[in-house]
Amino acid sequence: MGLLERLWDWLTSSGSGKPRKGHPDLYPLEVDKLAKELRLVDEAKRLGEAGLPACDATLISGPEAAVVQRVEKARQDYVDWAALRLNVLSQDLGRRNITQDVNRARQADKEFERKASTLLTEQDSILRTLGETARKRKAELDAFRTEHGLTREAHFPSGTRTYLLYAVLFLLVGVEGVLNARFFAQGLDSGLLGGFAEAAIMAAINVAVAFLLGKFAIRYVNHRSAALKTLGLAALAFSFFVMACVGMGIAHYRDSLTAEVANPAKAALDAFIEHPLHLRDFFSWALFAISMVFGIASLFDGLFSEDLYPGYGSISRRTQTAVEDHEDELNTLRIDLEELKNEELKALDKTLERAQADVAVFESLIKDKLMTGSRLSTALRDADNSLDALLRKFRTENELHRKGLQRPVYFDRQPDLRPIRTPDFSTAADEAGLREQRVLVNALLAEVQEIRARIQAAFTQHFDRLKPLGTHFPAKEIA
Repeated sequence: MGLLERLWDWLTSSGSGKPRKGHPDLYPLEVDKLAKELRLVDEAKRLGEAGLPACDATLISGPEAAVVQRVEKARQDYVDWAALRLNVLSQDLGRRNITQDVNRARQADKEFERKASTLLTEQDSILRTLGETARKRKAELDAFRTEHGLTREAHFPSGTRTYLLYAVLFLLVGVEGVLNARFFAQGLDSGLLGGFAEAAIMAAINVAVAFLLGKFAIRYVNHRSAALKTLGLAALAFSFFVMACVGMGIAHYRDSLTAEVANPAKAALDAFIEHPLHLRDFFSWALFAISMVFGIASLFDGLFSEDLYPGYGSISRRTQTAVEDHEDELNTLRIDLEELKNEELKALDKTLERAQADVAVFESLIKDKLMTGSRLSTALRDADNSLDALLRKFRTENELHRKGLQRPVYFDRQPDLRPIRTPDFSTAADEAGLREQRVLVNALLAEVQEIRARIQAAFTQHFDRLKPLGTHFPAKEIA
């Protein structure tokens, strides 16, 4: 029956309940379970009936030695667990040293000053180059104004308006092509579609010529120089002459198409040379009028695509571009400086928050360390108590079955256990470190507002150094 019981106990026992070295927690010694496992009662009875151990024995019996061995093993496991736990806690405490971070945070204003100076130094050459270019362009603009007696601001279209002017130019080509398509369709086998193609080509020529004359020639009418003003007037007259020639050429080409001659282009050229003002019907004159109207519109489109005074718009635009390039670089640098300031302030706040949290964790780790030492002491006491209970259970049962023989003398004392070396759970050094870290955190708390103010002051000082070029010549003077 005893064999069957042991077999059943072996089958139903849990492997996880076995003591293991380095176990993450302390396991208790269960006296009744261990006594059953070691068969202390049976062994005590068997030895007692045999008169063992002898009354003069000085060494403990085998069952008692087994108990001592198991208790010693448990004690060593407890110590190993405590040493492992202490090592983990010590590493955690070592990682919670905030001295370096706090000292760096207390120097945050100096760190910002260093980074800001480095940033400005890196961009200094670019700013100087752009600023010098802008000043040269301003000097050129001032000289141009003085030379030509200009006191007003330049008027030239912005980027959006420039696109609009060119869009109007294409619109003029399309509208003129649509209006002229029916006139050309009367003499073409391809009908209205072919008429539109022919008309669009003619309209493009008419509009382009008028636009270019308006953009580059006629504006000299406004020039200060009498010679150039005369040249501008001549260009104006020439522009109308060219538009008239283009318009009459288009009208003669339409006459040739309606006359169904073999070579309408040659016939139109011959008719234009021989009788330039002679057109066959009213529709040709209407075509001429339409061409003139759209030519004049294109001329004005080209004229207002730039300032009316020759060269004033281009030099003003170059100056404005140079000023804007410098101002854009300044704005970018201001943004970078602002981001640098915000990063430093955020880093300061995060360091303070992290330091406060680390101090709290540090204190918690110290308590955990003390608790671990206390748990080890409790576990070792429990192991001693378990040893006493197990030995008492064996010895009491042994005495009951000795048949009157005297009990062994050594039953009156506990066997000496193998000495163990317990870890040092002293927290004096940790407590001193905690006090130092609290002093550091309190010092940072006391200084944090002043540090933030110094960072802001340094930022303002550097920001004020980035004076916009517009203070030297406002944008309205070059617009």
